[in-house]
Amino acid sequence: MRLLFVSIALMMVMSSCQKEEEKTVAQPEYSSLRMQPERDSVFFSANNETQQFSLTGSIINTSEITITNSGVMTDVSYTVRTVDTTFLNVNASDAQWYSSNSAVATVNKGLVTAKSPGYATIAAQIGKAVTKPVVVNVRTVDTAPGLSLNPPDVALIFENSVSIFGLVQKQAKLKVTEPNSGFSKDSIQYQSDGSFGLTVTGLNQGVRIITARATHPTNSSLYTERIKTVFYYAPGSLEANEIVGNWLGTTLTKNFNFKIENSIIPTRYDITGKMDIQFEGVGLVRDIDLIGIMNSNGTFNVALSKAYQGFTISGKFDGYFKSTGTANGSYTAQAVKSGWPKISFYETWTAVKLP
Repeated sequence: MRLLFVSIALMMVMSSCQKEEEKTVAQPEYSSLRMQPERDSVFFSANNETQQFSLTGSIINTSEITITNSGVMTDVSYTVRTVDTTFLNVNASDAQWYSSNSAVATVNKGLVTAKSPGYATIAAQIGKAVTKPVVVNVRTVDTAPGLSLNPPDVALIFENSVSIFGLVQKQAKLKVTEPNSGFSKDSIQYQSDGSFGLTVTGLNQGVRIITARATHPTNSSLYTERIKTVFYYAPGSLEANEIVGNWLGTTLTKNFNFKIENSIIPTRYDITGKMDIQFEGVGLVRDIDLIGIMNSNGTFNVALSKAYQGFTISGKFDGYFKSTGTANGSYTAQAVKSGWPKISFYETWTAVKLP
């Protein structure tokens, strides 16, 4: 009996030193829904053309761990909150589908059917999760075909080729040209949903205007044009070196600085800087290192890193130049410590070169 009392007393002392309890925060079944393929608009001809959309959903599992350290005089508690996101394919028949104008386009289990000229928005819903609406643009057979190019519409690059992606109305004839460099490609092939991609090569240095034209299949006087402006300068040239110097970045909550310098490798530029990030459950981590390079297509390839009170801070800093003086992008970061759940952070940013 005495041994039993001793064991119970020992357990009470140990539990008073550190208490740990975990609770799960209730979440909707699906936190978000996305239509696939993911796009803002779709072009149709008014002849009962169809396109099938599928769905992906995200489930967010949130948990909190509260740890209490008890001392002689006081108790100190802290809570760690972690968020895990899982992406799943969703059966289109499980969702409620909506068309804002069924006279223009109908939708049944994700299958959109064009009915008459006009505009309609298509969306799907499961519980509280709703997709971003897609605009359906239905045109008559005797009008200029629909055409759109993926952003950015202005880009700075450091190589003589650039990739172009977009969406075109089915049955249209598609052509892409850049007259200054002599690039011209007719009869560009596209997927069954109208999506296309190609690489424009052999660009001359300077500001180049790339034009995509979609022409009616039987009436060449009916066409739609879209342009993409490209600043192309060879690395090390006077124009390209305009990016060298100090830059000021801005997010929704803070500013940060980074520097672009000429690399010992003539065909690239080096990027270094510092950033502060407020991690939930960890606090404000200052002076996280940004170290990387600028790719020849004008995009950033930069890593975030720092050791902080037992945490390993890491992440990826992405973006692209819009000119020699402006850029934008996003970054993801995570804080990892043995015995702790992983804590993640995401934010978008814009930047301008300082005088």
